[in-house]
Amino acid sequence: MARTEREVVERLGMPGLTRVLTDILDHARLVRLANAVGLSYPGMRAQSQKKPRLVSDLADRAAREEAAGRAVVRTLRKETESAAREWMGLASEARPALLRDASSRNGRLGVYLFVAASATADPAVDEAIVAILDSVAPPEPPADGDTPPRAEPPEKEAQRLRKRCSELQKKVRYLEGQIARTKDVEKTYKRDLIQRKGELAEARMLAERLKREVDELRGAKVEAAPVRAAAALPGLEELDRTIKRLVTDQKRIAHRIEKLAEAPAPAPALPAEALDALTGPLAELQKDVSALRRERKKDLQDQAKRLDDLASGVEAARTAVEASPKASRSAARKKGEPERVGVFIDVQNMYYSARQLKGKLDFDALLQASVLDRRLIQATAYVVESKEIDQSGFIAMLQQRAIEVRRKTLKVRSDGSMKGDWDMEMALDILDMAPKLDVVVLVSGDGDFTSLVKRVKSMGPKVEVVAFPRNTAKSLLEAADRFHALDRRAMIRAAETLAADSPETPA
Repeated sequence: MARTEREVVERLGMPGLTRVLTDILDHARLVRLANAVGLSYPGMRAQSQKKPRLVSDLADRAAREEAAGRAVVRTLRKETESAAREWMGLASEARPALLRDASSRNGRLGVYLFVAASATADPAVDEAIVAILDSVAPPEPPADGDTPPRAEPPEKEAQRLRKRCSELQKKVRYLEGQIARTKDVEKTYKRDLIQRKGELAEARMLAERLKREVDELRGAKVEAAPVRAAAALPGLEELDRTIKRLVTDQKRIAHRIEKLAEAPAPAPALPAEALDALTGPLAELQKDVSALRRERKKDLQDQAKRLDDLASGVEAARTAVEASPKASRSAARKKGEPERVGVFIDVQNMYYSARQLKGKLDFDALLQASVLDRRLIQATAYVVESKEIDQSGFIAMLQQRAIEVRRKTLKVRSDGSMKGDWDMEMALDILDMAPKLDVVVLVSGDGDFTSLVKRVKSMGPKVEVVAFPRNTAKSLLEAADRFHALDRRAMIRAAETLAADSPETPA
């Protein structure tokens, strides 16, 4: 039975295992094996170590640690599989002779020495292994020039240490410079973060104020509807009480009439002769009572009908009061009329999106894609101007197409950064126009408008987004009712239009 890994390591010993590793494994495989068993060299990589040192350290680790010994022996067995098959094919008496002959071959002694130490115990082979291990010489220097480490003179060692210290000092100075630059960058980021937090707080305050104004506006509309209904039908609650009271009186009077009709005539207390004179007047009185009864019944029916009509009117008034703004707006547009459309264009966003496609936006094609066969109520373009660039030609081109232009001057901060966006103002304009529109068309791919789109949809109008797909935020696509994707057909080449026809101001 073949020996175990521990037995192989003990059988070879340090000299034999060193010779085996030197003959079988090259430098690259020794490095991989060293990494596998956990050999480490502080401040240096295993790859930079010489082969004799790696061999010595691996043999020492395999002798001391069982896990390292198993890893070394398994690696050597993989490398000597062909030699092991050759060894197993030999006769028992021929194996010692092969082992002795291998000692005279360069590089083959370690192979057969390991195969013999790993194979089944054989007294003749064991004697040959002992003889070889007793006479084995240190391995010859490899062909690649690797030599065992030698003790250096003190002067050279001190020179090497000084050189190493100089290199470390250079690295320390470099790292100190990197740290200083990192601190400067961190300060810049902190200042920018503080400024951004201030802008965010300002935006939140503006958003809260806008929300309160919208809530107040909605509350005013809801309160105005009951007032109008009350003007048409004064005192809905009082009217309900009056209706209930009249219905109760009607039922009570009808019940009394039925009782009187069913009641038997009282027995005559006078003689028949005295009653004969009253027969004629009583007959007439009965006729009058029957006529009055019919008239009363008719009056009650008419009153019941009027009460039903009045109740229907009250219910219709309540329905009108509880109706949503969306239903009121839908009723305002007559059936068959085209939808009312408002187009709001984020010029800076669309300009940079078109520039990535090597072209400029065709606003005629943009309006046609946005309006379609509907009625355009308002088209507004939001432009950021720079003092260094003349955009008068571009603005005139927009105005010729009946597009209202809102302009803002680009602000340059003290740190060199620039600010010039219309997001908040666009949101306010769209919210103001939403009650007058059936469709809001937002020409922008900026994901910051996602919350605005959801708010406008809750107010009633549909929201459509027109933009280039590659520059449109996913959240904006999901929030919109419809997305119209622009392509090169909605652009004109830069060579076909004047430079002034397109804003160059950075956002």
